[in-house]
Amino acid sequence: MKTKKPDIFLGVTMGLLVAAVLICILILNTQKSKNETEATNPPQTENTDNTQLSGNETIAPIHTEAPPSTEAPVQPQNLTPIKDAQLKADLDESLRGLTSEWEVMVIDPALETKVGSAVNCGVDDWMTANRMTQVFIMGAVFQQAEEGKLVLDDVLDDVKAMIVSNDTYAADRLTEKLGGEDASKGRENVKAFAVANGVKLGFNRSLSGSGSAKNYVTAQQTAEILSLICSGKLVSEAASRQMLDILMTPVDTLEIDTGLVGDDLKYGFIFDVESNTCVCAMGVVQLPNRSFVISIVCNKPVTIEGAKKKVTELISLVQPYFAE
Repeated sequence: MKTKKPDIFLGVTMGLLVAAVLICILILNTQKSKNETEATNPPQTENTDNTQLSGNETIAPIHTEAPPSTEAPVQPQNLTPIKDAQLKADLDESLRGLTSEWEVMVIDPALETKVGSAVNCGVDDWMTANRMTQVFIMGAVFQQAEEGKLVLDDVLDDVKAMIVSNDTYAADRLTEKLGGEDASKGRENVKAFAVANGVKLGFNRSLSGSGSAKNYVTAQQTAEILSLICSGKLVSEAASRQMLDILMTPVDTLEIDTGLVGDDLKYGFIFDVESNTCVCAMGVVQLPNRSFVISIVCNKPVTIEGAKKKVTELISLVQPYFAE
């Protein structure tokens, strides 16, 4: 009897072919599913700033530099102008009826506003005031130091003694140095410094000496020079800051009561009292929110004590206008 081996081989071969086809179809379907999954959910790029990104967002390049600030720069505090018309009226009233010669000048350094008053003279007439020259000497010293004509450290002790302790001999030594050891030339250099800064000064004799020659200033011009210091505009910002520090050095005893009140204020004054000649005050007052400059010159005082009291009254009258 004849066997049918070829039919068996054919069946096995066909079965293997079908299985191979099914395996290929399965592999193709698996790869297609993987590709679709990756297309729907692309791989995440490392995000160094820990920001969560969705699958549809494009990751921006990472920058090491900080982005520019969008915040506006800090603006200085807006200051309300003082009631200058009312202040002038009050100063005029305070000076009314006096028989001595009086000048008063008040300046707001921040807003550069001025209020002045005078009686028996003009608001910017020459007035005798010896010690008031010292702030101009100090300014000229810092100017020459800036120009390299003298070494500031060599004369700084004399500057402080002149301003803080009213050492007129220190003032004279400084004047000589400003003129290359020639006092007369030094006085001319101080006057030239004043003119260069828009003010005038009559500097005609040594501060420690006496005689018919007088030293002259005006209340307006001394206030102007102090205002330049407060604004950082005299010589340079650094020099102005150093001069202001010297002016604001506390003094144990003052010849005149300032009349200022309050624990949260600072002030620095230069006073000048000469019998039968003058009673003067020029200074900077720093209140919590703002500062002001005041200069008062009285010539031919009826009495020294009476003039001192009036100076105190005038200073205390101005303070409330800047304390509001």
